[in-house]
Amino acid sequence: MTVLLLFFCSGATALVYEVLWSKYLALMFGSTIQAQTVILAVFMGGLAVGNRLFGKVADKLRDPLAVYGYLEGIIGLYGFFFAKIHSVADFLFVWAGSSIVENGSLLLGLKMVISILLLAIPTILMGGTLPLIAAWLKRRDAEASRVSARFYAVNSLGAVTGAALAGFVMVTSFGMVASLQLTGMLNVLIALAAIVIARRSVFDLRAPTPAPVSPPERASGVATLPVMNLSLLVALTGGISMGMEVLASRTIGLIVGGSLQAFALVLISFILGIGLGSIFVSTKMASWIAPVRLIFGFLFGAAALLMIFIDNIEQWVIFYSQTRFALASNSSGYVLHQLLIIFLSIIILGIPAALLGSVLPLSIRVAGNDSEKLGDLVGKLLTWNTLGAVVGVLVTGFILMPVFGIRSAIAILALMMCGSALFLALRSQFQKGAIAAGILAGILCYLLVGSGSQKWKQIVGSGIFRLRSAPLSSDMIRDRGQRVKLLFYRDAADATVSVETGTAESYGDQRVLRINGKADASTQGDLSTQYLLGHLPFFARPDSKEVFILGFGSGITAGAVLGHPIDRVTIAENCRPVLEAARFFERWNRGVLTNSRTRIFREDARTILKLSPDKYDIIISEPSNPWVAGIGSVFSKEFYEIASNRLKDGGVMAQWFHIYEMHDGIVSLVIRTFSSVFPHVEIWDTEDGDIVLLGSHKPWETGPAQYQKVYERNRPRLDLEEIGLKTPLSVWARQIASQNTAYAIPGNGPIQTDEFPVLEYSAPEAFFIGRPAEELFRYDERIRQSFLADPKKSTVLRALPEAVFSGIFQEFTTSNMELLNYYAWRVARMGGGEEHPVYGTSPLLPIIFRPPVSYPEQVTLPPTASSNRVAVAKHELNLLRNPQDWDKSIAGIEQQIATINTNVDGILDWDVAYYSTLATKVPIAHKQYDRAFRNLVKGRSFFPANPELLYLERVLQRHLPEPPKEVSEKNSGENNLAEARN
Repeated sequence: MTVLLLFFCSGATALVYEVLWSKYLALMFGSTIQAQTVILAVFMGGLAVGNRLFGKVADKLRDPLAVYGYLEGIIGLYGFFFAKIHSVADFLFVWAGSSIVENGSLLLGLKMVISILLLAIPTILMGGTLPLIAAWLKRRDAEASRVSARFYAVNSLGAVTGAALAGFVMVTSFGMVASLQLTGMLNVLIALAAIVIARRSVFDLRAPTPAPVSPPERASGVATLPVMNLSLLVALTGGISMGMEVLASRTIGLIVGGSLQAFALVLISFILGIGLGSIFVSTKMASWIAPVRLIFGFLFGAAALLMIFIDNIEQWVIFYSQTRFALASNSSGYVLHQLLIIFLSIIILGIPAALLGSVLPLSIRVAGNDSEKLGDLVGKLLTWNTLGAVVGVLVTGFILMPVFGIRSAIAILALMMCGSALFLALRSQFQKGAIAAGILAGILCYLLVGSGSQKWKQIVGSGIFRLRSAPLSSDMIRDRGQRVKLLFYRDAADATVSVETGTAESYGDQRVLRINGKADASTQGDLSTQYLLGHLPFFARPDSKEVFILGFGSGITAGAVLGHPIDRVTIAENCRPVLEAARFFERWNRGVLTNSRTRIFREDARTILKLSPDKYDIIISEPSNPWVAGIGSVFSKEFYEIASNRLKDGGVMAQWFHIYEMHDGIVSLVIRTFSSVFPHVEIWDTEDGDIVLLGSHKPWETGPAQYQKVYERNRPRLDLEEIGLKTPLSVWARQIASQNTAYAIPGNGPIQTDEFPVLEYSAPEAFFIGRPAEELFRYDERIRQSFLADPKKSTVLRALPEAVFSGIFQEFTTSNMELLNYYAWRVARMGGGEEHPVYGTSPLLPIIFRPPVSYPEQVTLPPTASSNRVAVAKHELNLLRNPQDWDKSIAGIEQQIATINTNVDGILDWDVAYYSTLATKVPIAHKQYDRAFRNLVKGRSFFPANPELLYLERVLQRHLPEPPKEVSEKNSGENNLAEARN
């Protein structure tokens, strides 16, 4: 029993290693499907080699359990020091890869060589563990083959535990390095325990092995099949099951969203199915069923389940959508959503995996009863099963799925199961089984050539996981099929890519690019973001000649870049179907793929920037959403450092991000991480939900004079006019924060690093909850922080002609609701309509676009308002209407604040925190930093954790690194700057 527990832990550690080592190698090589396949092939190939090598010697060893312990110890030590070994391998990769970065084949070969060097030793040792345990069992148990199946099952259940720990607990709690080290220490403990047990056991090696107990029907069925036939059978089922894992992962990802957690849950369900199926095979009850009939039933049952799934995809999707819609949009609902994914994964993948995965332990059990060399037999069958799995992944991912599509690929694998079942039925003269298998195969052939393929594409490729307004129904699916036309659809090894358009009522002339169901680009809704992402960096560096773009999308951003007089734009896009879909956007991307100034790498952008010696004036990063698995690595500090090293002196990096379906902590995390590498930052609002960060190591000149240089270029001017920015002066209207304030927005807190990839673990929950982040707009220079804006910016935006202002947010709006409400009030006022009550009267709100004379002449307050509230409101109104009298207004506010000598919570009828920020930011704007500091200290004595006061403290730190002497020495009981930090 103790050894069984050790083998359970061994399975858990193996899966933790597989997950974490894959992450490390993805950081080194990039997230391309080719690199991921190489890593998987090397990992599984090492297991196969270990199965065979140790299987040959296991039965000859004096003490197989002790050798198993030594293997676990070596694996543990290797895992403990893997991070350091990886850093050496990464240095080797950069050194050798820099000279071959433009040769994709050689670079892929280098990745394979380094993967072998990194993974061969531990995976070969892992592959030897089960053959050693089988050889040890053969000397102890009369039913060693059945007990071996039990050990295989327990090891699989341990792997389920390891997958859950690695996917949900360890990385977020301990980080990558500590997780590996903890796992390595567990392996060492397993090793010590196994060695101690082995030394305490006393065996008479000369005693004959007990004869196995044969069940009545053991003689029929698989027992009559040669070992080679069994080997081919387990190879076939291994390939089919791994192919199914690939296809099911993609299908479930298209339905529920391709987050890291979703894929982890699919993996857990797959391994859990194998483990539970193996447990059934290891029971005595299963030994009384004719083995060939049992295998036939497994193959037939798995094929039937897959047929039912693909023929009823609409019902499955509706079930998911309606269940998801019933869940609360909070953290508890997210947990239930994870359980929903597990349920779907078990039904779609887990049960077929249980049936297919049972073939291997069943073969071990039956053939092992007649084998004196159980370790050798187990090693041989495991080798064939693992090699079959490798082939299954390659054939499914690179042939079946791209050529036939996901739906047909599933049907083909089900046909292969039917074929295997038919062979076994004929071999055992099981006529009814043969007829049933033949009928099922015929139905599958009909499904392959039937009309369901188009319906499948419309359903799974539509981004069901983003439907929030109402649960999906059959009518909605039918309506979408009538309204939406698929112009392009491709199930590639790495992604499902589609381009769709529709009727004038639904889409107009719009075309939408979807990647794994998620709309990533379009010719209308996303146009402003795509254009501004290409043009904003040129506002900062108009004479740029070399540009690098991470991600291609529709190509509209790259096409916008080509409108400038550049020498070359380098694009890194690792998904071939995305590039194939570009022809449907040529009218908007200006044929960027065929432009002589375009250079495209079918490679991960991080890898290109790390290996290539080229330097760029501008680097633009437009990846997918960070809740998508694998995207977090291009939002990390290490990635920004790599990009920084590839920028020319004074070069600029542009980073897209979104605030829809995201919470404030994540937005702060991204801005904080970005500004930790680029000290000079601007934040821009491109349209509702999207922002762009501009960053550099040096400050850059900004303003209409710079913007005019871009407007003098014909194509950029036309692009900007199309999205409502008619003049260079109007560009400033899209700026949330300038270089004067953007750096101060995020404050202290976590950052995204390769060691602690916070983003990819927290973003999926924020996506599920689906609320927008709003905190960023507390620091918007157009509204609440307009006093901190450059005076030239304020002058320009206040003087914008009504016709220019009205066009800025007309089609492409903003996520700042205060600004949007003001825009609606002003447009209505221009048209003679009813004014928005908030902006026509009180309360007041500073708005950079609003001329002072447009503020009301007096404040409307409740009759019960205190004299203090009336006084501060009058001072605030005077500040807005007569900005030249700011000193008098602030002095009045300071006087009111000075009268407060106690805790203000629940006592006063006016917002002391708000007026404290006002009394701080206005002096900052007029460079009276000592005065601003004194007001900040007073405000923080009442509100030490007020976010806006903390923000203003960070702004002051750049202007006033040390507090004024008279304030520092004053013992008034107020917090000074240093105390506030504590």
